[in-house]
Amino acid sequence: MSGRSSPAAHPIPAVEGRTDRASVELQSGAWGSILPAVWSFMLAARARGLGTTWTSAQGPLERELAAALGIPYHSVMLAAFIPLAYTLGTDFKPAVRVPREQVLHWERW
Repeated sequence: MSGRSSPAAHPIPAVEGRTDRASVELQSGAWGSILPAVWSFMLAARARGLGTTWTSAQGPLERELAAALGIPYHSVMLAAFIPLAYTLGTDFKPAVRVPREQVLHWERW
């Protein structure tokens, strides 16, 4: 353990506009704008000794959470719920991966 106190924060990235019942093109544009930003935030946190994980925990209670935070639900979509805190230890290693041959398709399914 690092000896640091570990108060946790929970950043909640948001997207202006909603994708409810939107076309795939509109959805991909909205999610395509927030995903790289959040990933960069998570990498920057890791470089500073902080751990994060992308969760969708806000989903089931998005309307209530938006109301509690004063966010206009009808015009802003809560995209994720990201626990952020110092980690217990730094012995990180790559996760177990499925062999790429099982998930990569090239010119056929």
